Amino acid sequence: MSALAEAPRPVVYVAGSGNSALDDHVTRLLRERLEETALLLPISEPPLSEITGASIVAIGPEAFEKVYQSRPGVPVLGLLVSRAFLAPYVEASPMQVSAVYYDVPLLRQALTGKAILPQAIRIALLATTETVGIYDALIETLPDYGMSARVFIADTPDQLIPGLIRALSYGDFILAGPDNTIYNPANIKHILLTAYRRNKILIGPNQAYVKAGSLASSYASFEAMSSQAVEYLEHFFRTGALPGPGYPDTFRVELNEQVARSLNIPMPSRERISNAVNALIEDRNPEGTP
Repeated sequence: MSALAEAPRPVVYVAGSGNSALDDHVTRLLRERLEETALLLPISEPPLSEITGASIVAIGPEAFEKVYQSRPGVPVLGLLVSRAFLAPYVEASPMQVSAVYYDVPLLRQALTGKAILPQAIRIALLATTETVGIYDALIETLPDYGMSARVFIADTPDQLIPGLIRALSYGDFILAGPDNTIYNPANIKHILLTAYRRNKILIGPNQAYVKAGSLASSYASFEAMSSQAVEYLEHFFRTGALPGPGYPDTFRVELNEQVARSLNIPMPSRERISNAVNALIEDRNPEGTP
């Protein structure tokens, strides 16, 4: 064989979520960005049990869990998984797992609200006694941006609306974090109606809730997540190790313009909001960590 023969392309296997449309879309984005640098194959070719010496991209938490449990030691890169989901895996196997997080940093969500309401200085948060910890880092960081936050506890359904009313009296807006015990289909209508009757807005927790009536939420596009994933894979090809998990480099903003009109809130464009958030972050953190 000629010494100039090209080295074989690295292989990346994709463990799908079970949603064929989603899996096809993500795989296509990865393939476009990998171009000719790697071969992308679905997990069925070969079966998961036979994979060795390659990295695996797992789409969604169920696929990630299956790969992690079935193939100990195989590097696995998660997509469409949250930071909270991945945390125990990182703690147990920091050299094996990584991810491009799907959720949005709470600071970025808070600054999204600030970009829409520049006069806002106080943020109200709803949580249970078990979930209150998700806001600790945010509360510590907000004073650097001229803001503060307070958590209002609602451990039972009966406590939700009274807690929300106290929160609305305190905050310039409500920031919704990734807390399914508070922000779920059973609660969201009551939360939104109560907030808007008092002319207060809800920011977050994600795009789906903007469609339901939240005013705005930052989010990472599939394109941004795929580009970040390819950077991680290329790092793996060069070094044999995945970099640590992290967020995409860029975010977009989803708006509910009907809600804005109903509340008489003048809305900047999505691009202006996103740029304002980026400027606030970069001004206080030149490295740009969200």
